[in-house]
Amino acid sequence: MNISAQIVSYLLKNPPQIEADILRAKRKFCKTSKIKNVPSNSELLKKYRKQTKKNEPLANLLRKRSVRTMSGIAPIAVLTKPHPCPGSCAYCPKEKNMPTSYLSNEPAVMRAILCEFNPYKQVQMRLRALQNNGHATDKIELIVMGGTWSSLPDNYQLWYVSECFRGTSDFPETKNNKQLTSTIRRSQPKNKNLFKKELIKEQKRNEKAKNRIIGLTLETRPDCISIKELQKMRALGATRIEIGIQHLDNKILKLNKRGHTVQQTIKATGLMRQFGFKITYHIMLNLPGATQAKDFA
Repeated sequence: MNISAQIVSYLLKNPPQIEADILRAKRKFCKTSKIKNVPSNSELLKKYRKQTKKNEPLANLLRKRSVRTMSGIAPIAVLTKPHPCPGSCAYCPKEKNMPTSYLSNEPAVMRAILCEFNPYKQVQMRLRALQNNGHATDKIELIVMGGTWSSLPDNYQLWYVSECFRGTSDFPETKNNKQLTSTIRRSQPKNKNLFKKELIKEQKRNEKAKNRIIGLTLETRPDCISIKELQKMRALGATRIEIGIQHLDNKILKLNKRGHTVQQTIKATGLMRQFGFKITYHIMLNLPGATQAKDFA
C-alpha cells in the first residue's frame, strides 16, 4: 500500500475535523516512511475515490477551493486567440501576442498559451483540473474571455463555441477534429454553413452529456451591441453578456479614449434586457480624470 492509500485509510478511520488534521496525518506518515514529497490533496482524492464510494465530509476537506463550485455550477474560463480590438483605450496593456487587455502572467492566460488558445484543449484541461481537485463538473458555466468577442470573424466564433461544446461532451476522452481545425485556419467564408451545422450538432449532443454547459458568457463593448449582434450571440447559446462600460461619465470615457458614450451603454443595456440576457458590467475605478466621488456616484 503506497503512502497516499495509507493516509486515506487512516483518515477514513480517524475522520479529520479541519484541514490541519489532514496536514498532520500527511506529515506523520511521511516522517514514518521517510518520504520527502508530501502527497497533494488531489493525489489523496484519487485514492479516496478508489477506496470508498462516499465520504462527503472527508471529500469536502480534501477539495481544493471548494467555494468555486459551492453553487453546484463549475465555472470554466477560456480565452480566444489574440485579435485586434475596435477600441484604443489608453489603459490597455496591449502585450504582444496576447489578447487585448490581458497579460501573459494571468492564470487563465497561461493555461490558454499552454493550449495554443485551442478551445477544445482549454476546456478539457480545466475540466481535468477541477475533477482532480474534487469538484463536480456536471453543470458548467463557460466564460469566454479574450477581449471584444464581437470583433472576431463569424467563422471563428462558430468554430470556437462548437469546439468548447465538443470538448465538454467528449471529456474525459480526447478526440481530434482535424477537418474543422484545418478549415478554420483557411478562414473561407463559404464554409460558414459547415460551422453552423457543427455547432447545432454539438449543442444538441451536449444536452445529454455527463458534463453539460448550462450557461455561456461572452464579453463585448456597448458600441458593438445591436439587434443583429444579439441574435448571433443567442444562436451561439449565450446566456450572459459581460459588457465593458468602465465608467458612467462621458468626459472620463473620452479622456481614456474608450470610444463609446454613456448613451450607448444605456441603449445596449436596454437591448440586452429585451433579449433576456443576464448582464455583467465591467467597471474601472480610479481611471485618469476620475475622483472617488465620481466613481461612487
